[in-house]
Amino acid sequence: MNQFSKLILVFILQLSVYAGISQEANNAYIVQNGDWLSKISQKAYGNPHLYYRIIESTNEKQLSDNSFQKISDVRKINVGQKLWIPAYKASDKKKGDVLVAIPVTDCEIRIWYNYQIVAISELNKSWIQQKTDLKTRALQAYELRHNARMNARFMMADKVKVKEFQDRDVLKYGNPHGPTFAQLLKKCTDKGTATDACYQDIIVSSSRVSVVYNDKCKE
Repeated sequence: MNQFSKLILVFILQLSVYAGISQEANNAYIVQNGDWLSKISQKAYGNPHLYYRIIESTNEKQLSDNSFQKISDVRKINVGQKLWIPAYKASDKKKGDVLVAIPVTDCEIRIWYNYQIVAISELNKSWIQQKTDLKTRALQAYELRHNARMNARFMMADKVKVKEFQDRDVLKYGNPHGPTFAQLLKKCTDKGTATDACYQDIIVSSSRVSVVYNDKCKE
């Protein structure tokens, strides 16, 4: 596994300098000159964004062991300060972790996809402030969702399931990649809806997530 291989390589290269972090799980670490939390996290986990786990574990240890000092500011750790580096396994993942690591499972990919989608409504507010015209905003929203869909399917390990999605889209839209912007616009205007209202509808629908698929990933 690439992430695991990177972790082992980092440990081997850094053991002589960072003796406080060993290959074994759950270790105390003494802060060295030039350390900062994301740097320590990178060396421990191969991921600089998991430093919050070090903060949580160190602060928990401090409650029962005064040799640890509580971390109250992520930017401030001192040389000689004792930290606790907790174990980190794939099964320990929190939902937020998928944002700072490559998503692997279908549910992780779904969470990643959702974050791309829900951002569209906020981006639209920015486009409005920039005085971007309605049609361009609709196109941009459509392209963001379309690209997120394509990237999510690319990351999926189950290519049989991807093929099922593609076959469904071929039957429904005549192509394996979902509806085109022109198809969405035509479907809306064919109902007698004004073009501008259809542009607005595309923006709204582009930022809407699927409840059906999301329910499958709930704990």
